Amino acid sequence: MSYRKFKASNMTKNSRTLFNERGKYNNEGIPLVYRERYPGLFRNFWFIENMYYGRIDKAHKFILLKPEKLVPANGEQGSSIYLVDFAAHALGDFLREHQKALTSSKVQKNDNFLSELNPYRGHRRLLTDYDLYITELRNEIHSKMVRQHNSIKDFDDFISFFLNEVYSKDQVTPVTLTGFIASRFSSPLSSGLFVDLLDLDSGDDTFKVANIIDRPNYEFLMNNAIKHGFMIDYNMPTRLCANLGSGEMEKYMTLYGVNSENVFDNYYDHVYTLDHRYFMNYMRKFYNKFIGLRPNLRKEKTLDSKNNKIHRYIIKKQKISQYTLEKIYDETYRINLYVELRNYESNNRYSSALLEKLKENALEYLKTDNLERSLEYIDYQFIGFLNDPYAYNGFMIREEAKKNNEQTTGQDLQDLLSDSVVDSRKTFY
Repeated sequence: MSYRKFKASNMTKNSRTLFNERGKYNNEGIPLVYRERYPGLFRNFWFIENMYYGRIDKAHKFILLKPEKLVPANGEQGSSIYLVDFAAHALGDFLREHQKALTSSKVQKNDNFLSELNPYRGHRRLLTDYDLYITELRNEIHSKMVRQHNSIKDFDDFISFFLNEVYSKDQVTPVTLTGFIASRFSSPLSSGLFVDLLDLDSGDDTFKVANIIDRPNYEFLMNNAIKHGFMIDYNMPTRLCANLGSGEMEKYMTLYGVNSENVFDNYYDHVYTLDHRYFMNYMRKFYNKFIGLRPNLRKEKTLDSKNNKIHRYIIKKQKISQYTLEKIYDETYRINLYVELRNYESNNRYSSALLEKLKENALEYLKTDNLERSLEYIDYQFIGFLNDPYAYNGFMIREEAKKNNEQTTGQDLQDLLSDSVVDSRKTFY
């Protein structure tokens, strides 16, 4: 690629400038000649529909990678870089091809970044990231709890206080595992399908163009990626992603007894069955820690109102055991709470009346079938990209409504959900 003058950066705090600078990279960062020569190689994983790659299955259910499907990248035991087995196999072949080209001088040896390739980062454990996130959220709320600790008399008060603080935030703040995966707080690396070849700052667009994209070795990297079934992240040009829809990656998948149709069933678990357990367990953990720091509850009782005689005393708050959590905060309680949490995380898609109907239906499934069927029903009601008000489909619908001076709600958009799911699935994997 011949040298081109490209100056753009998103290393600015001014929002208008940032928008303009990002526009330069979106339009010009990857040269048009590359995009035309290698159709489908580059994918913008910051674009909302693509953001969920590897985090949802073909039915748009959010998923969690089974840890036993991870192996060291390039087959090196002791490596800190892990990917799903078939992607690790493909990456090993990709790296060997690159090394072979380096030895035969097909790849220039004087490149500061693209001569020797040693993968920098692979799989990130989703549950660890979620733990750090939810604990940080708790820490934000904790100081207010301490100041108002006498108003938190029991576990119910604790949950109400916690959620009221969450609901009062300016932006939707995920609390369930599903909500976390669907947010920008979650990394695509948790899917086990992505690998970073370099420690690259995605924010410095000028650097990416000058030192990566426009370097002679980059074209070999592109061809090598296609040959071994990888896509490249448009915004991070040294991040590879297993292309589950490609014939090249399908060959590697076949070696492990899987294909693009059943990979999600075999390699991932649905998250909706786990949401209520994780949330309630975190609430118990945080509550017990809270009362460990503030164990006393001040009480008073009027003995003689005429003479203003008041008996003040202190009672000890009781920690909640796992047994109590399961017995008192049972499946009925959890279903009602879960519906409310998912509606909040979905930008209040449903009105209060419809929300109550969803609860009734979910409880009926619990009664006639089981808890998993009830949770599956709830998950389906909030499925699709319209969960995110800034998703492309939802954004375009709202813009059209504004143009026509029409009012829209989350419930209005629900009517378009099924078509949205079908259309977006055509090119997703």
